[in-house]
Amino acid sequence: MLCELNQIKTKDGLRFEGLVFGSTSSPQVSQRRDKNKVIALWLNGLGGRFSSNPSLIHAVAGELARKRISFAAFDNRGFGNINQIRVKKGNKSIRKFFGTSFEKFEDSVLDIEAMVRFCRKRGYKNIFLFGHSTGANKSAYYILKKRGRGLVGVGLLGPMSDIPAMKKELGRKYKSVLETAEKMIKRGKGNELLPLKMTDNRFWSASRFLSVAKEGMNEDTFPYYDQKRKFRWAKNVRLPVLVLIGSKEEHADRPVSEIMEVFRRQIPEKYFTGVILKGANHGFKNKEKELGKEMA
Repeated sequence: MLCELNQIKTKDGLRFEGLVFGSTSSPQVSQRRDKNKVIALWLNGLGGRFSSNPSLIHAVAGELARKRISFAAFDNRGFGNINQIRVKKGNKSIRKFFGTSFEKFEDSVLDIEAMVRFCRKRGYKNIFLFGHSTGANKSAYYILKKRGRGLVGVGLLGPMSDIPAMKKELGRKYKSVLETAEKMIKRGKGNELLPLKMTDNRFWSASRFLSVAKEGMNEDTFPYYDQKRKFRWAKNVRLPVLVLIGSKEEHADRPVSEIMEVFRRQIPEKYFTGVILKGANHGFKNKEKELGKEMA
């Protein structure tokens, strides 16, 4: 299948690489004709890169191509655990920390806007965004902040809340880590790493940990663990939303059917489609083609 390595640029000066697959493998089809068709954008989860899972990316691209749909997967400011990226500041360039440990969740809007801009400049009229895992959180947040501007549909793939998992992973340490993170932020040390002994040897800056692990933060987009909570972003849904969860989702803290029912109640009925993909886990291992078919 034909694809090209390309690059997007965000409004705050970051550049990210990715792959763009055409909607056909036939070189006889003109580029102009290809661009007039639909394109699906893939948004990675925590630490993911466009190159992290080649079998999934190629399988999905292949299934979409059968329906004459183009496909693109780009890195974003959350790629890897800790990364340094050069950012221009006036006539100078400075190095700033990014990656899962340091990214600011709210700035994911800039990454999505850059992806949409890339597609628009190349003539794509119908752009779908598919966010996987934390990419689903970011996609939902984009609906909240921008009402899905530039998109004609959004897919939330494996949209699990990190909070139940964090509580289970850290156990009794959960509250003390939150308190430590909040104290560090008050002292102006939000971008410093939490002690590894507190986080089970995972790299988290204080600010990023709070974003992921504390209830009520902007990143807490899927609070299905609390039946009284509303999905704030759902009130802004004015475009089709696909919620797709694997039947063997290992990060679910309750039956997948119950989680899907919460999404069904929260999202306006006219825009909602829910799919439980039989036999699929969080990463859709060995179910990549089935995932691609559902996306198509």
